[in-house]
Amino acid sequence: MENKSLNEYSKEELIKIINSLKKQKKFGLVWEDKPEKVAIECEQKLPVLKEVEEKTINGANSSAPTNIIIEGDNYHALSVLNYTHAGKIDVIYIDPPYNTGNKDFTYNDRFIDKEDSFRHSKWLSFMAKRLSLAKNLLSPKGVIFISIDDNEFANLKVLCDSIFGGENTDVMIWRKSGVGRDGKMKNTTTFRKDHEYIIVCFKSEKSLNKIIEIPNFTNEYKNIDNDPRGEWMSGSISRSDKASNPNHENYYSVTSPSGRIITRQFEITKEEFNHLNSDNRISWGKNGDSVPRVKVFINEKRQVTPYSLLLDKGTTTEGTKELNAILNDDYSRMRPKPTLLMRTLTQLASKTDSIVLDFFAGSGTTGQAVMELNQEDGGNRQFILCTNNENQIAEEVTYPRIKTVVTGTRPDKTKYSDGILANVRYFKTDFVEKDDTLDKLRRKLSPACEDMIRIREGAYEKLIDDGMLKVYKNSRGLTAIVYDRFELEEHLAKIEELETDSPVNLYVFSYTKHDRLDEIDKPLKHTYISQPIPEGVLEIYKRIFNQKGGKR
Repeated sequence: MENKSLNEYSKEELIKIINSLKKQKKFGLVWEDKPEKVAIECEQKLPVLKEVEEKTINGANSSAPTNIIIEGDNYHALSVLNYTHAGKIDVIYIDPPYNTGNKDFTYNDRFIDKEDSFRHSKWLSFMAKRLSLAKNLLSPKGVIFISIDDNEFANLKVLCDSIFGGENTDVMIWRKSGVGRDGKMKNTTTFRKDHEYIIVCFKSEKSLNKIIEIPNFTNEYKNIDNDPRGEWMSGSISRSDKASNPNHENYYSVTSPSGRIITRQFEITKEEFNHLNSDNRISWGKNGDSVPRVKVFINEKRQVTPYSLLLDKGTTTEGTKELNAILNDDYSRMRPKPTLLMRTLTQLASKTDSIVLDFFAGSGTTGQAVMELNQEDGGNRQFILCTNNENQIAEEVTYPRIKTVVTGTRPDKTKYSDGILANVRYFKTDFVEKDDTLDKLRRKLSPACEDMIRIREGAYEKLIDDGMLKVYKNSRGLTAIVYDRFELEEHLAKIEELETDSPVNLYVFSYTKHDRLDEIDKPLKHTYISQPIPEGVLEIYKRIFNQKGGKR
């Protein structure tokens, strides 16, 4: 409300103020929520996505997942993703502005400096909106990693506690600078800050994968048999006699070098055991008659429990060198994160088919890391990168970097690498202006939702386009969009001519929540999973944009 004395307010306005005060927190992080232009815009126009087809990169076969780059404000992009990807994303990484006061953070198109009395309130308002939208995107086992430094670490930790619950947040520390850094640091009277924080927020289940790497401890390794592969320690591959199950498929007998027959339940098959034994990877103890254990060599990667201290996961200097090499230019001003750090975080929280989102994508390090991790372990992870185009970063850095990594050829036509097999599509945020009636808005919004539906279903191969009917295909089946509900039976006849063994995802324009499929009397060959459009989009946007701001 505008500033005026209390006696100038009406009774209704005073009641509204009192109710608002009652809703305020009595304990915890409190700040004055500052209105944000990009959120206010959504009161008059609704965000959608529009593909830039000439930027499509087809580097893999059509059955491979399609990675997404979205150019636009991430508040708008996250709003769209709440329709296309709610509950589907396993890993989110963001490297937001640190709000140092040195022109690294803009709010409502203005740089926020150290003299701004609402500097921290504006940053918290900015982050709270986006983290709330991001939480909706996470799968039940989803994790979000947030890089930050001392300027906003304390505030961000409490904010994350309030959104995700204190029991669902943790903190990691990343050493961002290498040992023996050069002397270009400013003089300091205390100590050099070589670290940043990574706040870890879990959607509901607090769990991370073991990490595959060479452990950084060596005191337990020896080489008592002079194995040419180097020092090793032994690891258990069998269960105790009490825990053994004679009916288990891995319950069998082995013969030690001394001739002792040992019968137990093993964690590997007999064939795997024989292979390891023939390769001298089984330890039988000092006298050759102990329960067999597997040799674990000091210089071999393996699964280990991750550490909260990320000491050897790349540096900002390495991240800069990587980007310089990819684009053949100097990007020292950007100080991008290294791909090793991004690969590590992705590995910690993803499955081989996970979707990974970065909505402060910057130079695109996360996208490159996902592709490299897929190449390393044979995974099919998909990335979604969201970035604005401030200083042409989306068009001149993010996209060219991803294209170079996929194709192996730099923008200047020189060779960078052999490339990585991947598919990428490029979208921009766009808007549909609200209208004076809801039915008029529905008519305008429905065709503008086409690309959002394609992203939602991951369907990009066009089979039919006759104006009122669009049909797309992916490896899982068909997605059809019908814009003329009165000719639904005619459109279904065309879909019925197509071959598919899977249910058809059918989107039908409607002025209501009714998709009219139950009005079809003729028997249908295919099974249809149908829903009205744009009702699903409107319901989500109603929830997002009707939330009123106020003092916190």
